[in-house]
Amino acid sequence: MSFYNWDMLPVSQDRPGVSHRRIFGDQIQMQHLITEPGGTPSKMHNHPGKEEFFYIQAGEWEFTLGEEVRMVGPGDVVHVAAGVMHTLRLVGDEPGMALEVFHPLQNPEMAKDRDLFTIDAIKSRMEFAEEPDEMNRGRPPEKG
Repeated sequence: MSFYNWDMLPVSQDRPGVSHRRIFGDQIQMQHLITEPGGTPSKMHNHPGKEEFFYIQAGEWEFTLGEEVRMVGPGDVVHVAAGVMHTLRLVGDEPGMALEVFHPLQNPEMAKDRDLFTIDAIKSRMEFAEEPDEMNRGRPPEKG
C-alpha cells in the first residue's frame, strides 16, 4: 500500500493542450486528464482487453462511444467496455478535467517507476526547512 499526492505526480504533455498525471496499482491505472480549450482530442481508438471509466470533473465534453455521441459534463461517468471505439473532445472556453481509470494497466511500462512518486519517496529526495502543508495530507497525525 502506498500514499500519493496528485500535485506531486509528474505531468506528461501527451498532445498539444492535453496533459495527464498517472498513478498505478498492480492491475489498475488511474490518471487525471487536463485539457485546455482548443486542446487536441484523441482520435477514435479502443483498448482491446482493457475497460475504462471516465469521471468528468470540469468542462463540457462531446463523448463518442461506439456509434453514440453525447454531451457530458461535471458529475457524469462514462464506462467504456474493452475494445469499444471512443473519443472525447472538449467543447467551450473552459478547461476540462476528467479522472480516467483503466483495468488492467494501460501503460505498464510507466508503472515500473510508481514507487518513485509516493509522498515518502519524494520527500526523501527533497530537503525542506519546513515541511509544506501538502506533504501532510493523508498522513496519520503526529502523536504528541
